[in-house]
Amino acid sequence: MKGIQKQQKQQQHQEHGIGQFKQQEHVVDTGPADFETAIAATGYGRFNYLLLLVAMPCCIGTVFETTTMSYVLPSAECDLRLSLVDKGTLNAVTYGGMITSAFLWGFLSDTYGRKRLLVYGFLLDATFNVLCATSQSVVAIMIFKFMGGFIICGPFAVLMAYLSEFHSLQHRSRVMMTVGIFYSIANVLLPSLAWAIIPQAGWDFTLLDGKLAIHSWQIFLAVCCLPSLLSGACCMFFPESPKFLMAKGRNEQAMAVFRTLYALNTGCSREDYPIKELVDETAISSDETIQKDRKEVPQKAPAISGLRSFQDQMKSMFGKTHLKNSLMAYSIQFGILFGLNTFRLWVPQLFTIIQEYELDPTTFASDGSLCDMLAYKVNKSAVLQELERPYVAVAPSSPLDTEELVCQPTTQGDIYLNPLIIGCVGVAAYLVTTILINAIGNRNLLVYGLFTSGCCGLLLYWSKSSTVVLVLSATYITIASISSTGLVGSVVAMFPTSMRTMVVSLTMMFGRTGSIIGNVLFPHLMALGCWPPFLMIGSIHIVVALISTTLPRTVKKPLQ
Repeated sequence: MKGIQKQQKQQQHQEHGIGQFKQQEHVVDTGPADFETAIAATGYGRFNYLLLLVAMPCCIGTVFETTTMSYVLPSAECDLRLSLVDKGTLNAVTYGGMITSAFLWGFLSDTYGRKRLLVYGFLLDATFNVLCATSQSVVAIMIFKFMGGFIICGPFAVLMAYLSEFHSLQHRSRVMMTVGIFYSIANVLLPSLAWAIIPQAGWDFTLLDGKLAIHSWQIFLAVCCLPSLLSGACCMFFPESPKFLMAKGRNEQAMAVFRTLYALNTGCSREDYPIKELVDETAISSDETIQKDRKEVPQKAPAISGLRSFQDQMKSMFGKTHLKNSLMAYSIQFGILFGLNTFRLWVPQLFTIIQEYELDPTTFASDGSLCDMLAYKVNKSAVLQELERPYVAVAPSSPLDTEELVCQPTTQGDIYLNPLIIGCVGVAAYLVTTILINAIGNRNLLVYGLFTSGCCGLLLYWSKSSTVVLVLSATYITIASISSTGLVGSVVAMFPTSMRTMVVSLTMMFGRTGSIIGNVLFPHLMALGCWPPFLMIGSIHIVVALISTTLPRTVKKPLQ
């Protein structure tokens, strides 16, 4: 009787595991299983939750790397005696580092794996952030921010591929939107930290007999390295991507990863994993050249192998099969970030201008548009530049010709409040999009989302109050950010494992190139009048919305 009961329990245990598996997309077939069947059989549970939990500081770290300087500049301009050229360079130098390393990181990840690059990348990024926080000159900060951008480009692209390769078709698009939620949380957390730390003038101190001066904005930079440090440490405990292992012919290691995922997600034994054999992806590769080179890899030196792998990636990327999709992805991301990051970096200054205009007694009763406010600020700045020397402001209640001129850093809370509100709107919007993404689809999200954000960019021209500007700004930034994330999700599904991270890296490289070009053009267009800059940020999104109509549909598309 005990033997029968034991047998029944074992049968129920197995049925429980298989039942959970059948709730996914696939049913176990006889013979070797492909990646989609194997990853679906692992279920969705504790491992996925842990992975997303670790992905949060990873995403926060990438946002902090690119955005911290925009909150530091108003208070650091006195300590570092920053000129306008210095400020523009500090904002752009991180993107310059990212562009420089795009090819390198994509190649290393697709050749040598995801996990090691995540660990080394985030730990190196934390190191350069600490060095940046202790720097005492503009040149040193520029060098370390450039190196930080050079490093963080890799973990960002690797993270997207890594997450997608641990989730089945049913959850993959939602995971990409969840990543967007994490980025929005970072955009809420960053101004909150800045608001809490930077205005604290009492936190300034010196070390090494006054040779090393530490200010509150440097403490802020040091605190912002913690997400990267935590990410690098946590990624050590996660496995290599099973999709990458299968693509490299390491099926035994991939099977071990699948069994571990199955055990963690279902609570069943590793031996109960229903898949017993995996297909040999290297043997069925559609590209005969890549297949031949992969078979030769173990017999060649690592440097030659890496060079051949890089050449294979380039041939595939510029071949007829993938050229059209890759060019569209690059063009769309260029346009999205051309408008998004140009406008986003101007938001703190924009609300400062509006506040000055509305509080000025000479303009209080006037019903000015945003263009009037910008013209007011330009004229006011021109007058001040004629009266004052660079880097200084007149000391309150002091005659200009008798008292020493001192620099007054800007640390008012309004600089951080409006970006905080926009970040909160982004979190809510990403939550809704995550739930609806499978019904909407990445392509529809791009087409209709970018058209909407483009219209908001054009409507800014007629804005007449800070409330209207805040609503339009939040809509523009949030929808454009969601669209950018949706495009990355499409790219992940459109390209095979052997070139996935490379294409994601290049897609972001073109986007960051657009960010730099947009920020260079924006002030020149302002010199021509108010309409040209808003026409630029609005029309570029409408154009890429039209281009997005030609993208293939990728919702629930199996990974190649």
